[in-house]
Amino acid sequence: MLEADDADEDGIPDNDVLIALNIEAYRGMNAYAHAISPTGNSNVEQLPVHPLLTKLYEAIRASAGKMEHSVLDHAATACARLGGGSTIFCKSGKDRTAMQVTFKAAQYINRYMEGGLTQSNDTTSSPIMTSKIYADAALMRIHGTRLPICDKNVGQSKYAFNSLQSKFMPDALKPPPSTLAGFLKGGRVFSREGGIES
Repeated sequence: MLEADDADEDGIPDNDVLIALNIEAYRGMNAYAHAISPTGNSNVEQLPVHPLLTKLYEAIRASAGKMEHSVLDHAATACARLGGGSTIFCKSGKDRTAMQVTFKAAQYINRYMEGGLTQSNDTTSSPIMTSKIYADAALMRIHGTRLPICDKNVGQSKYAFNSLQSKFMPDALKPPPSTLAGFLKGGRVFSREGGIES
């Protein structure tokens, strides 16, 4: 079990606010998982990692000192496996929301096409599956409903990311190059005033 204010056995300090929040949420989810799906080890003082939460636990441990998208992905997967739901929404509901919504929709579609929705939600284990998910997400980002939301919001059918920002985004959340706004915050690329700013 991770301790929020101590270093783990690898010597990585866990006093970062994001790590502390993730650990606190994990502990609650772990207790809930043991309550609804006991593993036989529930009588110990500190609950062991529930089998449904192993990937989430590992992602949180690996996230010390950096932003790790897999924490969000594994948390959503674990939540679904435990009968819960999740909501994705950024400030305006267009850019970051679009990237995550299309990624989750692509995972869902591929899971369904591979054998139904009762199958495991782990779509990150196969490189072929991962590349197919990314390709499907890219198609949704170009031809789906998310760009019209951007157009209604800011008057341009582009996501408010530029190519430099895109280079640092996790592969799962990278928008296709043709959908990028193409300028830095405060810059002007489009012919009319009030261009997109992220």
